[in-house]
Amino acid sequence: MVTIVDVARMAGVSTATVSHSFSAKRPVSRETRERVLTVAARAGYRPNHVAASMVTGRTRTIGMVVPDIANPFFSELVRGAEAAAMAAGYMTIVCSSELDAALEDRCVAVLGDKRVDALLYLPGTNRMHSRLADPALARTPLVVIDEEIEELPPGASVVTSDNEAGGAMAARHLCELGHREIGVVAGPPGLPTSKARLLGFADVLESRGIPLPPERVVHATHYTRDAGLAAGRALLAALPEITAVYCANDLIALGMVTAAAECGRQVGRDLSVAGFDDIFVSQLVSPALTTVRQPIARLGSEATRLALRALAKRGKGPERMVLPVELVVRGSTAPAVASMAGA
Repeated sequence: MVTIVDVARMAGVSTATVSHSFSAKRPVSRETRERVLTVAARAGYRPNHVAASMVTGRTRTIGMVVPDIANPFFSELVRGAEAAAMAAGYMTIVCSSELDAALEDRCVAVLGDKRVDALLYLPGTNRMHSRLADPALARTPLVVIDEEIEELPPGASVVTSDNEAGGAMAARHLCELGHREIGVVAGPPGLPTSKARLLGFADVLESRGIPLPPERVVHATHYTRDAGLAAGRALLAALPEITAVYCANDLIALGMVTAAAECGRQVGRDLSVAGFDDIFVSQLVSPALTTVRQPIARLGSEATRLALRALAKRGKGPERMVLPVELVVRGSTAPAVASMAGA
């Protein structure tokens, strides 16, 4: 087996220079680093990260807990986080909590046992996330993504999107299309994103004198297509007169599209449907989904960068980053039926 001593001898440098060429923790000239990496590659040398972690206390890994890896939103977010981590020489360990509170806690505990250098956490349940305050994680940088949960441990940073502004964008779009009989399939009760997306939407409707009584707002149990289908069926059965529905995410909206088809409503003609996220599937359905686009991959990459800054102690303490959103108009929304009839 080729060792670091062998690589140092073949490259004509010290073992410390070999180590720094791989870790980038100390300056090494570009020419020397390229020579060391070339020699190492030819010799088949790989750094022993386990041995290095015993000396440095670092495993060069970042742990990540996501609510549902099958949801395209989270898989794209993970992709962004992994790309930023790999560019900095870190690997990412991802755990999916499957929207289960006990499994969320278990994922955090396991990643802590693995001695990850930082933790990226995406809450999927509406309860107290007390495991994050485990003393064993006190020195592990924590970045919470998407859901801006309350009572975060001291030092935790947050990366989220402007959910309230996104709700307002969707509301203005539907109002400008002439819709007044509007329903909402909101996200799960208790989640900050659900509250913010509904608040932004409701505020715009109120400012334009369009009523949104409680019976026109149905909460999905989860941010999933099945939950959207169940909520959509209930909403359309109770309020067949509505001409537009705003959904708290794209998977819920896709469930609503199915519910509409079941009761003979054609989305994009006599029922407008708008979502939130802009996952790639939104462009593949027919009609393609009008939605509020989040910079999904950037949420992951920015969270990784915040974690790495905290590890390098370059940050100024806990940070809160809110990324902008934009409305993407596609075929699932159209002028209200009355407006089309009068055109």
